[in-house]
Amino acid sequence: PGHYAFIETKAPDGYVLNTEKVEFTISETEEGKPKPSDAGTFVNYQGSVQLIKKDQDGNVLDGAVFKIIDSDGKTVRDDLMTKEGGKIDAGGLAPGNYQFVETKAPDGYLLSTTPVPFTIKAENSGKPNQAALTAVNIKNSVVLTKLDQGDKRKVLQGAKFNLTDANGKVLTEGLTTDEHGQIIVRGLKAGEYQFIETKAPELYSLDQTPISFKITNTDIKPVEISAENTLTPGDVTLTKVDHDDKNKVLEGAEFKITDSSGHPVNTGGSKERPAVWKTDQKGRFTVKGLAPGQYQFIETKAPDGYQLNEKPIEFTIEKGQSKAVEVVVSNKKLKNPAPGKDTPNHQTNQGGHHPDTNGKTNHSDTGKNLPKTGDTDGMMPVTAGILLLLAGGAAAVVSRKKKARNR
Repeated sequence: PGHYAFIETKAPDGYVLNTEKVEFTISETEEGKPKPSDAGTFVNYQGSVQLIKKDQDGNVLDGAVFKIIDSDGKTVRDDLMTKEGGKIDAGGLAPGNYQFVETKAPDGYLLSTTPVPFTIKAENSGKPNQAALTAVNIKNSVVLTKLDQGDKRKVLQGAKFNLTDANGKVLTEGLTTDEHGQIIVRGLKAGEYQFIETKAPELYSLDQTPISFKITNTDIKPVEISAENTLTPGDVTLTKVDHDDKNKVLEGAEFKITDSSGHPVNTGGSKERPAVWKTDQKGRFTVKGLAPGQYQFIETKAPDGYQLNEKPIEFTIEKGQSKAVEVVVSNKKLKNPAPGKDTPNHQTNQGGHHPDTNGKTNHSDTGKNLPKTGDTDGMMPVTAGILLLLAGGAAAVVSRKKKARNR
């Protein structure tokens, strides 16, 4: 007879040791054979856990998917999803150390890569309390940065975009790049999207090529994309005229174009530009689509019967210019060009006239021209005079000799 207690010393595998005593009494007064004392039922429990998923503002989130792994990295529960109230309840866990690992974020949020650890204790007095955990998700985001194509260190403010789904349905209008050249959109559901530019930054050309991107429930960082704009190009028109009669236009002059570094400008966007530009019957040609900057025309062939103008003719395409730059270039006629011969491409201007960079002509010293080597027009009078002097001298010598003989 007396008071006793059962005390568990080892729990079944997978169960929590129950340290709660199970007491019973053996009576001192029993008639006949004593009946077994009923000590009651001894219960072993397994561990359980509850996780609540929230956002940064404390709002509960449905639709997050987790798995539970043990200390060896083995998955012991899979495809656990937060439901109403953002909760997951998981039971039947043996004592040990575990982690919740998120495998899919709720729509509009980044996947959390931080495991949520918890422990099921090896022993407990009675039924263990349910472990309570909280996991937080951050909203996903896409960051669009607008850049200058020619200088990618320069960000562009004021570009406007529409956000559409993959089918072109507009979801948000009028998104505008800020002082950092950025648009940030947060909380998008998983899917495919596009940014479409509706207004270019000031002085730049509109580019309506869709900029596609994808949001997934496994993104762990913001989606970052960039888009570029080119400065609005400009045009230039060159007109070739006669130096002495500006109303007379000259056909057939040929030019090449170089940039400020002296490199030929041969390509424009996706189409080729000719390497040589030639004035038409109106004495003109127009070059379109030049990026803002400094350029120069260099004459490579003069119109027939005219001197080659070898001085580079500089011009500038300004940012945002709406009208073509007008350049007028004049040429002087050749003196007595030989019939049937092509205009020499190596002749230079004579008489002290020098064309300036805009094609107009500056007049310097206009004094008399000195005879030049090979200039037969200037040498003929001199030659004739010399011949006359020689003839006169010879006649005088002959006359003296005759007088001497007569003596």
